Amino acid sequence: MKFGSLFSGIGGFDLGFERAGMGCFWQCEIDPKARQVLKRHWDVPIYEDVKRITRQNTEAVDLICGGFPCQDVSIAGNRAGLAGKRSGLWFEFARIIELLGPKWVVVENVPGLLSSNRGRDFAVIIQWLAKCGYGVSWRILDAQYFGVPQRRRRVFIVGSLGTGDSATVLFESESLYGNIAQGEPAGQEITEVLAGGAHPGGINGRDDKNWNFVIATGQGGAEIENDKSPTLSNDHEAPIIVNKRGEKSGGGRGGLESIGVRRLSPVECARLQGFPDDWNDWLADSVRYRQYGNAVCVPVAEWIGKRIVEIAK
Repeated sequence: MKFGSLFSGIGGFDLGFERAGMGCFWQCEIDPKARQVLKRHWDVPIYEDVKRITRQNTEAVDLICGGFPCQDVSIAGNRAGLAGKRSGLWFEFARIIELLGPKWVVVENVPGLLSSNRGRDFAVIIQWLAKCGYGVSWRILDAQYFGVPQRRRRVFIVGSLGTGDSATVLFESESLYGNIAQGEPAGQEITEVLAGGAHPGGINGRDDKNWNFVIATGQGGAEIENDKSPTLSNDHEAPIIVNKRGEKSGGGRGGLESIGVRRLSPVECARLQGFPDDWNDWLADSVRYRQYGNAVCVPVAEWIGKRIVEIAK
């Protein structure tokens, strides 16, 4: 199956659809840094301006995908909607769909699209696709249910020309199940102590999974000043720490002078979006952060692509 991508960014849709078994035949991206990334990974025509795509200079494909700019429909933006300069590029997306007549259309945007202009902007998109002969379905998908450790809700619109297959793409029961974390078995020694009324704990109330101890309550001599105790009252006795040999640990209050949350690295952002670690590693970190933040989550695109490929067989 051949596809072309509009507003390609760094190729989230493209990579996901290729992993699903499709082939990329052209891309369109106005940002020069993003085009560098696309050129590194694909040897296909890349159009700079969506307004310059015509039937004469663009190969027909089976599917056109893209996430048109979201700034004017996002609840964090100015809410100008499709009348805005950036989100109004949807009408160029629509022009190209009508021009090339692909069998499939896949559109991605922020959930704010659903409420933009009191829902009228979303209705414009759905009605236009229906007028062009597409059966249309839409659904909000959250990246956390597709194998990446982040919550990222996006609305996906799928259109299938002349059929109702779009609903089969988006409403598959397997997408409803998350990636369930496996439980950690308790050690025998800790289990026995817990049965005697102790509770798991760490220094200064933290849950330190790498420490091999439990806290037995009711054996300390001083009250806890900040009332950090499972009894949720300030008249309890302080816990004492017992190590795995059954000996008391050293006294004193453990802790760090300061605790902060560090910034995610570009590689971690790549993994959050399902990209390989080195996808754009020659660029400045500030550019990489922006590119990953704007990208389509690859595993979500891959799941949609696999559904389409399966149905199109």
